[in-house]
Amino acid sequence: MGWGLNLLAVSGNMRIYLNEYNVMMGRTTYLPLATGLLRAFAQTDPRLKGRCTFKPFLFHIDEAETILAKYDEAPDVVGFSLAMWNEQLSLIVAKAIKTRYPNCLIIFGGAQAPHQPEEYFVAHPFVDLVVKGEGEEAFADILAAKLEGTPFDTIPGVVWRDPKTGACRQTESKRPFDRELDQYPSPYLTGLYDELMSTHSDMGFQAIVETNRGCPFQCAFCYWGKGGLSRKYRYHTMERVQGEIEWCGKKGIRYVFNADSNFGMHKRDMEIAQFIVATKKKYGFPEKFRTCYGKNTDEKIFAIGKLFHAHGLEKGITLSRQSNEPLVQKNIRRENIHLETYRQLQTQFNEEKIPVYSEMILGLPGETFESWTRGVAELLVSGLKNQLFIYILQVYPNTELGDPAYQKEFGLVLMDLNLNEIHGSVRPKGWTHEKETIVIGSAAMTTPEWGEALVFSWMTMLLHSLKAGFYLLFYLSDRLKVNYRDFLLYLSQGAFPADQGALLRAELAFFHDKLAALLRGEGRGCSMPEAGELYWDVEEAALLHLCRDFETFYDQMLEITLSYLKERGIDHDPDEVEEVVTYQRLKIPTPSTPLLLQWTFRRNIPEYFEAMFKEERIPLHGEKAQRMEVSQEEFEDDLKAFARATILFGRKSDVLIRPSEWADA
Repeated sequence: MGWGLNLLAVSGNMRIYLNEYNVMMGRTTYLPLATGLLRAFAQTDPRLKGRCTFKPFLFHIDEAETILAKYDEAPDVVGFSLAMWNEQLSLIVAKAIKTRYPNCLIIFGGAQAPHQPEEYFVAHPFVDLVVKGEGEEAFADILAAKLEGTPFDTIPGVVWRDPKTGACRQTESKRPFDRELDQYPSPYLTGLYDELMSTHSDMGFQAIVETNRGCPFQCAFCYWGKGGLSRKYRYHTMERVQGEIEWCGKKGIRYVFNADSNFGMHKRDMEIAQFIVATKKKYGFPEKFRTCYGKNTDEKIFAIGKLFHAHGLEKGITLSRQSNEPLVQKNIRRENIHLETYRQLQTQFNEEKIPVYSEMILGLPGETFESWTRGVAELLVSGLKNQLFIYILQVYPNTELGDPAYQKEFGLVLMDLNLNEIHGSVRPKGWTHEKETIVIGSAAMTTPEWGEALVFSWMTMLLHSLKAGFYLLFYLSDRLKVNYRDFLLYLSQGAFPADQGALLRAELAFFHDKLAALLRGEGRGCSMPEAGELYWDVEEAALLHLCRDFETFYDQMLEITLSYLKERGIDHDPDEVEEVVTYQRLKIPTPSTPLLLQWTFRRNIPEYFEAMFKEERIPLHGEKAQRMEVSQEEFEDDLKAFARATILFGRKSDVLIRPSEWADA
């Protein structure tokens, strides 16, 4: 294959197609940042001026034939930005293009493109070249070499197939480090998306912005510090950052995702946050700003979180742990803040009523079933008010976790699944199935133990994170000194009496069916057409099952709880437990008009729970009665509206709990 080098050297005009298939969420998707950056920089290169024709962006997932039909002219260069959610589709399209146009140059880049692609080239002979890491300069150099008919062997960061021998070749040279990122023009500010948005006016768009690149951490499971970015930071100027934020405001972009690795770690991040707030005040947009906060959350992040919360911009502040086990932290090259510091930060956020969520990853090397369940319980005891997100460990290329030697060292057991993107549109027939690789066991945790830990985790998120048992769990721990781990295992292992908890047993059966499906390679996401044409997390699907009959569910939860306390010989007042379950039932929203909106408690239960995360707790006693009223948005039995408001848009905030008012009776 000569890829048409000599022909282009004579004709001098090159047709370029850029493919970056982003996930669809109904009729909403992200603007194609990666390919936008490539094109914006290439159009400034004097070697390419007047010699390249960029065709319209191909920017979202679709049927392969629909995408191929957009190739209205023979391409000379076709670039693909690979991510987990589009790799298989990209391969299908690339193969078809190469078959139709054998002289075109096929370029792969992005996080999913392997940095050592020898086996990839053998498996996919239609791929000509892979760009490792950042791509702007490499892409421009490739286009220039294609135009001039020169080889690629002087271009840093590129691996290519020798056009004569087919051998995999690469140069070991590296580009000089330059902290100034503004050399790469903004596709937003240069108008590259104007035509795209005007010709797709029926679609909604979300935006990704970056204020810097780099990550000082080298977490074994992450691409940022190990694979795609330098450990040294590089920065866009404040003028550039503010220009892109204002562009989003003017264009009515509702949701902005910030691609920084550790937002809040840098002194200027507060200034950026203040500008985002000012932009929302001026234009009404963006409505939400989602970011990855610094790994070691501190006062700077607290101040930013407080500011965003005051203006309705954040969807929650992250206090990530991944694991509480020191050995696991060592194995994944990560350090956590001390648990006591973690508790203090949670208290600060809780006092300001700022939603906080934490993240843990199941299956990390060195984690045992005992350490996992203990670690989850430790987080709950620490005062986590909002969300605990538990993720299954995924394996990405170009990470330490993706290295076969690392996998062998820790005895990792891998499984390929169909990828059902959580909260993405259910893939219609004709759409390509994508894949994800997960860890389902290790030398420290067998696959059956991993399955049991996963069911335990789903139960924890259903009851704590989605609030179905939030107040009951707290009461049992705080008042009766029940160990979170013990009670959650009692539920997740179905240890309660066989004639009790029919609804909870049904969800346990659902969990085990889903576990079996995962071990067959089926996807994680759950399709529930009655709740919308989106994929839901397993615990979210369980809540949507239960919300149809919360009255019965809470009657059964009372029975289960009393059985547990009796079996364990824990001294308790059944009447008090019943009032706690009543409070729990009152605080959880429902899709139908609630049967219960007010209640007079014989104890100070509303006051007790209102102070549950404050520095000064208020003891529970029966010396005064209190009356409470709750309110909620009316959903009129519309499960889709309920699911979108409470889970899709509200899970990281606090709308999973009904607002309430109370007074002494």
